[in-house]
Amino acid sequence: MNQTRVTGILGMSSVCIFALALITFGWIHPDFHFFQDYISKLGARGEPLALAWNLTGFVTVGILLSLFGLSYGKILKDSLIGVLLFLFGLGFALTAIPFDMDQSELIVSRIHKAVICLGLASWLFALARLGYNQSLEVTIRTRANLTALSLVAAILGHLLGIWSMPVTHRLVFAIVFLWTVISSMALLKNKE
Repeated sequence: MNQTRVTGILGMSSVCIFALALITFGWIHPDFHFFQDYISKLGARGEPLALAWNLTGFVTVGILLSLFGLSYGKILKDSLIGVLLFLFGLGFALTAIPFDMDQSELIVSRIHKAVICLGLASWLFALARLGYNQSLEVTIRTRANLTALSLVAAILGHLLGIWSMPVTHRLVFAIVFLWTVISSMALLKNKE
C-alpha cells in the first residue's frame, strides 16, 4: 500500500473513530447534551467513563491526526505543513488532560484550554501555508482557504451573538473534521 493511500486511511480513521466515540460516549453519558455541552465534558474530572473517552476520543484520534499530518506534509513535499498538522494532532491528543468543570482556573483546566488553542493555531497556520503555497494544486489551496474562511465565520457568529459558544465549538470540530475527510478522500481517490 502506498503512502498516499495510507495517509488517506489515517485521516478517515481519525474522523470515524472520533464520530463513533462522540456518539457512543455522548449517548451513554447521563448528563451530556449534544448541543449544549462542550465535548471536553465527556473527559472532564469526575465524569463517568472520562478515562475511556480521553483515551479514545482525544488520544487515539490525536495520534491518528498527527500521523496523518506528517504523512500529508511528505506527500505535498512541504515539511512545514507536516510539522504544523502534527502539532495540531498532538494538541488534540493532549486535550485528554482533563478539564475541571467546577474549577476552570485549576492548572489542569488551563493546560486543557492552552493545548486546544495551540493545536488549533497550528492547524490554522497549516491552512495558511496550504492556501498560499503556489507549488500545490489549486484544489488543495482553495480547500484550505475556504476552510479558513468557514472557521472565521463560525467564530464571528459567536462574537456577533448569532449562536452560543457550544455551537461555535461544534462548528469548529465539524470544520476541522470535514476538511480532514475531504482531504483524505482526495488522497484515497488518487491513483498514484
